[in-house]
Amino acid sequence: MAFSGTLTTFVYDIIGLGFGPANLAVAGALLEQPRETCPVSVNKSLFIERYHEFKWHPGMLLPGTRMQISFLKDLATLRSPQSPITFIAYLHSQNRLVDFINRGSTSPTRKEYADYLAYVARYVQDQGIKVAYGENVIAIEEEGEGIVQVHSMVLITGEIRVRRARNLIISPGGSPWVPRSIQAILPHPRIIHTAQYLSSVEPMLAMTEAITRSLKIAVVGAGQSAVEVLLDLHSRLTSMGKSAGKAHNLHLIIRGGSLKSSDGGPFANQAYNPEFTDVLYNLPSDPRRKVLADYKGTNYGAVNPRTLDSLYEVMYDQQVDGSIARRKGNKLSVTSTRINIIPYSNLSSAEITTHPSQISRETDTLSIILENTLTHDVSETTYDAIVCATGYERHSWLDLLKSSNIGKRFGLSATSDKTCLAVEHDFGAAVDGDFGPAVNGRNGHLDMWSKAEGIHMPRTLSESKVSDTLYISRSYRLLPLPTTGRGFVPNIYLQGCAEETHGLSETLLSVAGVRAGEIVEDLCSNY
Repeated sequence: MAFSGTLTTFVYDIIGLGFGPANLAVAGALLEQPRETCPVSVNKSLFIERYHEFKWHPGMLLPGTRMQISFLKDLATLRSPQSPITFIAYLHSQNRLVDFINRGSTSPTRKEYADYLAYVARYVQDQGIKVAYGENVIAIEEEGEGIVQVHSMVLITGEIRVRRARNLIISPGGSPWVPRSIQAILPHPRIIHTAQYLSSVEPMLAMTEAITRSLKIAVVGAGQSAVEVLLDLHSRLTSMGKSAGKAHNLHLIIRGGSLKSSDGGPFANQAYNPEFTDVLYNLPSDPRRKVLADYKGTNYGAVNPRTLDSLYEVMYDQQVDGSIARRKGNKLSVTSTRINIIPYSNLSSAEITTHPSQISRETDTLSIILENTLTHDVSETTYDAIVCATGYERHSWLDLLKSSNIGKRFGLSATSDKTCLAVEHDFGAAVDGDFGPAVNGRNGHLDMWSKAEGIHMPRTLSESKVSDTLYISRSYRLLPLPTTGRGFVPNIYLQGCAEETHGLSETLLSVAGVRAGEIVEDLCSNY
């Protein structure tokens, strides 16, 4: 899909889509690459970011929340401990290094880590890295002559800008995902996702001021964000109850029977070691899927033990208050906020209910049908607000490729909704058939040799089968199909998208610095 806009004649060596931690790490690695070994120019590098300034998970910078990883797994230390963009270098620049050591913990608060990332963003820009803030990438197109066009929209003005590049690094991050039953009644000012929690929770609660009864709010999800939001809402609602004399209710809706503690032990954490990426990538597809399933509990649908302890203390204190009140023959304090966990529950449907006495959306209720996953019994519950802690989808990069003339270069079907990634070894097997692969030229293009005749016989793009599988190299580069002539020249790299081939660390910070170094080295050697 083509978009009209202002086309620049300047050609960048690299354009990075997104400027979160992944591409920020790439910018740092690019600056530190010896110029004599890297033909990529810093002055010809650009990153396009939809935020108007550098931000990192602004919706979840809750007071006191900590990172789930060691500060040593920053943007550079595992790649180059002497780098000027390590977390230690940041602490030193802020005159807090000794105080951080005295703190006695290897896990920074999320607030401090966000400040560290912003510090690195300022540093790399001061060193010549260019960033176009406030723009959303809407399309990419192959121009020819080894050039890719990147179309972006300036969010404030709606202006379309078209830039040209020889290589792309796509690091899209995640887009908030909510259950389909909730999608059906969106947008609604009292339904929010944790991605926008901090900026939305106060306006959401302000809309409930017209409700004279006690509030009933649901949090959907069973992971770290769900419990953090639950505890924050508990604090906010308790304060509101004290001022209004109300007892509020919080429900945590989960599919399983209980909240699960994340496995953060040293052995389980080996799944996030840089060398484990090699182990996983080199496995056959079925064993790789099994390993991913074995370690899933270290990241998905699990909660840090410290956070679980905090929640249990709050809920236990509820029991203590209840026992005291019953013994004294009194009602439970009207200023309390009660938390209930609703287990084995799946959201079947949702609708907005407006009662005859209501005159605005500020006082309507949100009706949810819950299905018990064990008995399949259904029940209806109404809430005044819903917070979705239901994670993110990471397929925007696929949409860009599908809607462009580039996708066909990788054998991508524009109509497929089940596209998967496979490793380079599988690529060789897939294109082999009656031909034997031999890697030649830049980009790792495969020249197809006829086994029967022993002569060079390149298979044309039209002869190559379009499938639902894309292939990616160990260095995170998408592998184009064999083509006639010079083939597809630009390199396209993915970050945060290749969990099924490179492991669970793909969407996390654990290997960001090492991965960035591998991408830059591969880019320089294939430029």
